Amino acid sequence: MKAFITASGIISPQHTHDTTEFPGRVESFLANRLTCIEPDYRNLINPVLLRRMPRILKMGLASSQLCINRAGNIQPDAIVVGTGLGCLNSLEQFLTEMLNNKEHITSVLPFIYSTHNAVASQIAMMLKNHNYNVTYCHRGFSFESALQDAMMQLEEQQAENVLVGGIDECTPDFMQLYGYLDYWKLPSDTLGLLKNTTPGTIAGEGSAFFMLSGRSENITNAVIRGVTTFFTPADIPEVRIETEIESFLQDNGIKKEDLDLVLLGMNGDFPLDEIYRRLMDSFFAAETGCAAYKPLCGEYYTSSAFALWLASVIISRQMVPDSVSICPVSRNRIKNILLYNHLRNVEHSLMLVCQG
Repeated sequence: MKAFITASGIISPQHTHDTTEFPGRVESFLANRLTCIEPDYRNLINPVLLRRMPRILKMGLASSQLCINRAGNIQPDAIVVGTGLGCLNSLEQFLTEMLNNKEHITSVLPFIYSTHNAVASQIAMMLKNHNYNVTYCHRGFSFESALQDAMMQLEEQQAENVLVGGIDECTPDFMQLYGYLDYWKLPSDTLGLLKNTTPGTIAGEGSAFFMLSGRSENITNAVIRGVTTFFTPADIPEVRIETEIESFLQDNGIKKEDLDLVLLGMNGDFPLDEIYRRLMDSFFAAETGCAAYKPLCGEYYTSSAFALWLASVIISRQMVPDSVSICPVSRNRIKNILLYNHLRNVEHSLMLVCQG
């Protein structure tokens, strides 16, 4: 099971919607929350529709349109989206209005946009697309679930081109509620996040879409060889993580010594990042390079979509940006990249991205 990334479009806290600016231009912030650097939406979405459209829909429609434009305006045979929070801000507006107006609403739009599948459905409406359309809402597994579905569509030849994406928006209420659980740091230097030895992380958001195909004529395209997820409840020893990684690599026909780069979800939460540090010190081969992506995008449920985009950029340009590098790559070519992320040492995901 594999899928070629033929095009991508991404909006993130970095200058990624214009692919010419990243990674040469990387932004650093003093904050505990990263917000997306957004393009001029009027160039990508009908301006008539923009006025009443919530921000998360603008991000989703714009990044998907960027992807489709770069794919040659292909009409996808399936649209699959992963989101942890969905259109949470619209849901909050709808429920607040219901509460304040004694269960009456003055506008139906917050209700229409309040569902998790609003982004996928609006993309289909924008494209006039009546094909397979699914949204996955599986917390930290949301994007991985969408990606697995997309790859199965290709493997079973139900589709030739699949548009798959991961999107989440950070809202003030989300920051406040999870702040009670001590999820967030005090405002910190985002690019120096991994040097911070305190608990907590910085919040993030983003929208990344990919056009996947079962075949590609461009050998520089990144290919997704495999995706898997697993849980580690509190009573399961951490050694299971190493076993899962080895089993995943074996299933995809490579050994850990074959990895050129490991892209990790280190987020600056010092106690929880110990899992990554232990793997770097005693599990992965010494010649394998290591990098971390969350100092650029922050922590959110579908941050692995940003990681996948970054891995595809690294493979196509054959260089690891200094802003994410932890241990330099020692080999001449970067062919195999393992993406490993976990959400609070409970939900773990692995992706293997290789040169086509």
